[in-house]
Amino acid sequence: MGFIDDLRQAGEESDLEDFHTELLADVRARVPDGCDSDELDFAFVCEVGGRLLDAEEFQDFIPCRYVGLGPRNKKLRVDGYEFDEADDSIRLLIADFGNKHVLETIIRTRAESLFTQLKAFVDESATGRIWTSASESSDQIGELCSLIKQKHSVKHGGGRSVSRYRFYLITDSKLSDRVKDLPEDEYDGVPVEYHIWDISRLKAVSSSILGTEELEIDFTEFVEGGLPCLKASKSDDYDGFLCVIPGDALAELYDRFGSRLLEGNVRSFLSTSGKINRGIQGTIRAEPGRFFVYNNGISATATSADVRMSENGPRLCSARYLQIVNGGQTTASLQIAKRKDNASLEGIHVQMKLSVVKAKDTELLDSMIQNIAKFSNSQNKVSDADFFSNHPFHRAMERRSRSIKAPASGGAQFNTFWFYERARGQYLNMQSHMTLAQKRSFQRENPRAQLITKTDLAKYENSWLMLPHVVSRGAQKNFVVFAEYVGKEYGADGYKFDNDLYFKEVVARAILFKFVEKMVSQAKATWYGGDYRAQIVTYTLAKLASVIETEAPRLTLDLKSVWTRQSITLGLAGQLEEIAKVVARTITIPPVPQMNVGEWCKKEDCWDGVWSQKILLTPALRSELISAEEASLDGKDARQQGEEDSKINAVIEVVRLNELGCWRRLSEWCAKFSAISGTDSDLVRSASRRGWIPSDRQANRLIQVLRRKEHEGFRIGK
Repeated sequence: MGFIDDLRQAGEESDLEDFHTELLADVRARVPDGCDSDELDFAFVCEVGGRLLDAEEFQDFIPCRYVGLGPRNKKLRVDGYEFDEADDSIRLLIADFGNKHVLETIIRTRAESLFTQLKAFVDESATGRIWTSASESSDQIGELCSLIKQKHSVKHGGGRSVSRYRFYLITDSKLSDRVKDLPEDEYDGVPVEYHIWDISRLKAVSSSILGTEELEIDFTEFVEGGLPCLKASKSDDYDGFLCVIPGDALAELYDRFGSRLLEGNVRSFLSTSGKINRGIQGTIRAEPGRFFVYNNGISATATSADVRMSENGPRLCSARYLQIVNGGQTTASLQIAKRKDNASLEGIHVQMKLSVVKAKDTELLDSMIQNIAKFSNSQNKVSDADFFSNHPFHRAMERRSRSIKAPASGGAQFNTFWFYERARGQYLNMQSHMTLAQKRSFQRENPRAQLITKTDLAKYENSWLMLPHVVSRGAQKNFVVFAEYVGKEYGADGYKFDNDLYFKEVVARAILFKFVEKMVSQAKATWYGGDYRAQIVTYTLAKLASVIETEAPRLTLDLKSVWTRQSITLGLAGQLEEIAKVVARTITIPPVPQMNVGEWCKKEDCWDGVWSQKILLTPALRSELISAEEASLDGKDARQQGEEDSKINAVIEVVRLNELGCWRRLSEWCAKFSAISGTDSDLVRSASRRGWIPSDRQANRLIQVLRRKEHEGFRIGK
């Protein structure tokens, strides 16, 4: 290895050590000083679990810890899980947290030992032997054991409800270079796969352009020579291919990679719609040879593709970050027919439209993939709310989060930002090309603890809107409901949301949410049993909102004060603790014995039960409330300010787009494809002139024309 290579390796190792130090700091920030090792281990699971959620490796991760012994003193352990409704897999996680300042290495024997403990836990759960000790340890662990036993049992037709077990080992150590991929295994006829997320892999996904692991699919593993394909279209930012994939290969592909192949909104839709399409199943059984004719096929996106010429024409050999954006039901139905019903898929072929998106900019890439998904699903029941990321609401939140500094708090001598992440991975991608000094400065002004993602915001807001049962259904499903709410309330101009006051109130509700999370965690030794923290938090905030509404209808919480303090008062903290204790008792006693508490919390009846619990306002909090009339006037002033800001921003946007040549291209596009009225046409031509500044009304009208033409097919970036 040469001198340059030595320097490069040293730089990479230094970056990895910096990332390791930051990860340890984030873990320790989750727990109070002096906590024990179990609490630190749990904080590590929550921190990394959250990052895997952001990376879409998990969708609804549930941290829960069990350590025990089975027959012949066999070690059993689990640290978290998820049942993926989209592909019927059970994901189980185990942690190896060294918590050392020096970066350590994890070797193969250590990894295999931990996976063995996880597999032993599955065995004891599936057979029911662990039931008593697990139930006594934790309600959530008892529910996990019950889930495994239920899904692993043989169903009608000889299949099992669980498609496969996906085992995850997370560690703050670096995986030894000698460790290659662990081969797939099985347990009682169900495939078991192994994933190790070491510090290097966590760092890699954090610096990915999409904030997620760009999985590479090798199609030659499924079809000899790759998939037959034709180059169908090409532009500066994408290449289009038409491919044909055998039904067996598509089912096997989905069986191996599961819901990771599905674009997020399609995954959410599939998990709630019922995966088995009777029409597709009928065609598989009765007319497999006509499947290609009857079925619309699938649409997919990728960030790169390897297409090679063969004796039989071009073949798609591999694709990076493959995402199925339409055709999730087709894919899942083929896999279910093969796995559960042993149906033959021989002779079945599926057409696939593949769009290889070449954009390197995070926002443009994310936007293009979402738009492809949106328009591919235009004939299906996936609503516009599912593709909400590019809605003006998010752009407004992002804009204000970059310009409004929060007051200094906790003895700090500088102000900070609450960073709103509109596009996935923005926070880390903004730091990817910074020097160490620049990165530290950025993190001081934008602390990770003050990062708000889209799904975080939906949790905060729906909790306050008294929808804790919706929040409890998981991040994606909750996000869709919040998107629908904003879509209805936003109006033509969005003044209700696009103002400084609303942003500050969102942050105040985030502060409340984070406070309750920490309060519940710290109460483990007293009234909190260690289970259902997420449900307790959202129900507590919803109950606070309902207590104020019923006990003091003419008063409201002073969220401006929470923003100014960047913390909550002792009076509010005391009220929240009182509510949380009642919530914890109420939600963990479902109406039917042995009912799954996690599932019970997703039902509106559960919220009705919590809402009906009588809790009085404490005198301390009542004295801090402000009049609803005063808050309403503040809101009215904020909306007026938002209206003025909107006018200014529209003018700025028109001028900015002119610098990009957008209005000239729009005028040419409309002349070819979609004529506009004379007045609008004149405005667009005026906007394309250098130095032209529109009035407020002209700018607003131009933006409306642009949005309308975008919906019809015009692209700003083209």
